[in-house]
Amino acid sequence: MSIDIANLFKNMASTAGSDLQEDGDNISGNLLKVLDNNKESIAELVEARANGDINQEDFDSELAREKSILEVEMLGLEIASKAAIQKAVNAAIGTLTSAVSAAL
Repeated sequence: MSIDIANLFKNMASTAGSDLQEDGDNISGNLLKVLDNNKESIAELVEARANGDINQEDFDSELAREKSILEVEMLGLEIASKAAIQKAVNAAIGTLTSAVSAAL
């Protein structure tokens, strides 16, 4: 089953922004930029899981690595506190895992 990565990334950024209402627009826009920077590796990971090329354990491990990368890049932008960024990234990753689970 195919997953629309561009739409998924927009949903991830929107979820993160909604989760942090007071800083939502800033975080959502910046998270979308960071996601775009990492789009290829995340898309490959999502496609590998959707196609059954990797199992759930490998997907979770690689997703944790991608999550760390997103957090570091967001912290580099210095747009919010570490806790706020972690909350936003967790919301975005939750959207991603839900989409992948629904596609399987």
